[in-house]
Amino acid sequence: MDFSTIRNLITRYCTGEESWVDSRTIYIGHKEPPPGTEAYIPQRFPDNRIVSSKYTFWNFIPKNLFEQFRRIANFYFLIIFLVQLIIDTPTSPMTSGLPLFFVITVTAIKQGYEDWIRHKADNAVNQCPVHVTQHGKVVRKQSQKLRVGDIVQVKEDETFPCDLILLSTSREDGTCFVTTASLDGESSHKTYYAVQDTKAFNTAEEVDTLHATIECEQPQPDLYKFVGRINIYLDRDEPIARPLGSENLLLRGATLKNTEYIHGNK
Repeated sequence: MDFSTIRNLITRYCTGEESWVDSRTIYIGHKEPPPGTEAYIPQRFPDNRIVSSKYTFWNFIPKNLFEQFRRIANFYFLIIFLVQLIIDTPTSPMTSGLPLFFVITVTAIKQGYEDWIRHKADNAVNQCPVHVTQHGKVVRKQSQKLRVGDIVQVKEDETFPCDLILLSTSREDGTCFVTTASLDGESSHKTYYAVQDTKAFNTAEEVDTLHATIECEQPQPDLYKFVGRINIYLDRDEPIARPLGSENLLLRGATLKNTEYIHGNK
């Protein structure tokens, strides 16, 4: 087992994600499968909150100082300053201490301001209102409070707040158009497809009646690769299994175009 594999396992465990399986099972709308069909195995997943900042209020000073003194030049002048303090030298410690203090202080202020800007941007995204289908009605939630299994409604020109499996759209053929310029720089409209057996569930009341589970691979960095399966229960003991691919996956940060609305499962 190489270092990257160990690091991925530790990251998944610390974020609360099930780390000992190669796939994940998602229950659409948080509904358990019908009795006698398949075992209900709840899994823990991280929330939808994004954090792009480096520091917090509590760790800013020690973490910033550690990062600055990792630089060879800063560490060198720190040693010189300490030597001048401890040993009687012909030059004053202030000759090396003051410039070092000035550089460290200015850099800390600059990095602290930049991180404060990142905190503001994160809060704006995390608190952005999102429409979620619950009990046949569309309610509003903050983006950071989305949970895996929520059925999300996204309207035209809105950005997807999370990765979504496309269940249905306002179009009869179950297609929608998306721009991924913020992800890969391509401004052309791309076509995505709803699952054939769920595209008829195109209202909040209808999609709330859907009983299905999704089995898919763990998150991975390739934007154009996705493998999964959806099991749909339609008044029968045995589910209808349909494959899922990248054409069914709406990526976070992409924008819905030329389509009134879509329903997708986080």
